[in-house]
Amino acid sequence: MHTPTDPADSAVSPDICVGIVMTCYNEGRYIGAAVRSVLAQTCIDHISRIVIADDGSDADTLSVLRDIESWDRRIDILYGPGGGGVSTQRNLAIACMPEQVNVLAILDGDDLWAPTKLERQLPVLSARPEVGLVYGGFYTFADDLSHAQLAPVIDITRSAALSSCYFLTDPPIIPSTTLMRRSDYERCGGFHAHIKVFEDTDLFVRMARICRFGFVAEPLLYKRHHAVSITGGRQDLMAHHAYVALIAAAAEPALLDLVPKRLAERARKLGNHRFLSGDLTAARSLLRLAVRINPLNHRAWLSLLAASLAPRLSTRILSTRMQAKRVSMGLSAST
Repeated sequence: MHTPTDPADSAVSPDICVGIVMTCYNEGRYIGAAVRSVLAQTCIDHISRIVIADDGSDADTLSVLRDIESWDRRIDILYGPGGGGVSTQRNLAIACMPEQVNVLAILDGDDLWAPTKLERQLPVLSARPEVGLVYGGFYTFADDLSHAQLAPVIDITRSAALSSCYFLTDPPIIPSTTLMRRSDYERCGGFHAHIKVFEDTDLFVRMARICRFGFVAEPLLYKRHHAVSITGGRQDLMAHHAYVALIAAAAEPALLDLVPKRLAERARKLGNHRFLSGDLTAARSLLRLAVRINPLNHRAWLSLLAASLAPRLSTRILSTRMQAKRVSMGLSAST
């Protein structure tokens, strides 16, 4: 008997037509490998179009993109002037998809799919019409795949209150792991261009209100981390978390009571990230914020105690795990 999260054994419906949505900004070093991981899919015959929306990249990246255009007749590249942002670029790519495309698959320009990514996920959409989004497991890595680390991803698909569950737990659902039924994506309004950070969280909360999710636990994505990334380089992430949370709660008032729990957990995870990167001052500040927002978050208290009272001891105890995690995040082991 199949669980709600298992792919069906039956073949993928011949009616499924997939459009690959890719974005690029100065990712000339990586975009070729990302496209090759799409062209290597075992379900390649179900791919109708691959649209890469470039957001004003440098000359080296543009040269790579012009070469990629010749690789396959299904590849279209949109050369943008720059400054659009990822939501705008994804919306442009989706708008260029042929009408027959009924499934959208996102792949960021520096990530890589496993060859069986579509093969494992498409049967979920084929077998279950109520499912509008399928996500999955993934690895994180920097430049060396041999140091890839399996990321923890929660299966929330059985939750009766799906939007509340996603809002509170934030599994995470990584866009590059997702397949979305195009009709459900359009019905919820797609990506909102005015949301520049955590646009995926905003979209997935809205999708959770109108359809069910499916999950394939098998890691089918290699998610690349850079030493300076959205979670590593910005200092205003909590403000963006609060903005997205309040937008969601304004549209669905039942989420309002969950806002403190969500923001405390975001602060805790950011604090742990800063601890891993060696920034103890920022780590302690974020962890103190987490316990102020939600004093019942025991994991935040434990992290705060470790970062405040015994950071060196905590580092020694967790040294092997922390070193592997740092490498997978693109941080030096000695940071």
